[in-house]
Amino acid sequence: MMRSNIDPARGLGWGTFLAGFVPGLLQYQLGQKQRAAVALISCTALFFAGWVVVGERLFYWGLVEPAETGSAALRTAARFGLPLTLPELLNLPANALGAILAWDGSPSGERLWRLPRGLEHIAAFLTGASGMLAAFWSAAGHWDLRRLRDGGKDAPLAIANPALCAGLSWLVPGLGHARAGQKGKGLLMGTAVMVVFVMGLLFSHGHAVDRATASVWWIAQNLCGGGSLLAALFTGPLRMETAPANLDLGVILCTVAGLMNLVVMIDAFTVAERSVFPVKKAAEVAS
Repeated sequence: MMRSNIDPARGLGWGTFLAGFVPGLLQYQLGQKQRAAVALISCTALFFAGWVVVGERLFYWGLVEPAETGSAALRTAARFGLPLTLPELLNLPANALGAILAWDGSPSGERLWRLPRGLEHIAAFLTGASGMLAAFWSAAGHWDLRRLRDGGKDAPLAIANPALCAGLSWLVPGLGHARAGQKGKGLLMGTAVMVVFVMGLLFSHGHAVDRATASVWWIAQNLCGGGSLLAALFTGPLRMETAPANLDLGVILCTVAGLMNLVVMIDAFTVAERSVFPVKKAAEVAS
């Protein structure tokens, strides 16, 4: 199914990779103007639906807080949303605009970064989800480009869009495999992810998934999108009078569940992808 002169292991280049940080840009390059508009509008709207609540709080949730470094270069970059606030950084234009609008580098402004907000748990999920959605739109664009490059205009359609399968698995672990025709595998993998995630919540009395108190751990926990959504709605807002004895264990388990689901998402993408570009057997490669 592949052109004989194409190396399937070769990527699409740095230009295509960087274009994926702008929702809809890859679709626009492919001539899919309506899809490009939908991608840009959906990712931007989702980000600002949460940003109106959290605002400059995003600086506090970053991997590096500019106020603590004293670095002039980092503080300058923070004005444009460049310190790694994940997964919002994957939606680069909206994250940059939100940072520009929220930036206040004065001492009073820096204190606002640390100030909890009402409804911040669900708002944080929305801003993070905008980055995840941007990643799935990027994956869809990469898939269309790869299909065009390796299969030509007449390449067959996949059993399901690989990017959609990955996105479904983010929201409900295993659902992407079911969409790609592997219901049993999806059920097994999804159950394993959710069991680990629920164990983490039980050990921590519901406090394991809280971006306000464990923002770095939350980055990986958010890879289990359905679980982090439920936590944002129900367990995250719970007040913690005293730290549970097994809080650290709960945080680690929920983080592991998110990393497990990353594997599930990648595998779901690959299952759908190989319905068009199957892996060659050793004998075929040798010949």
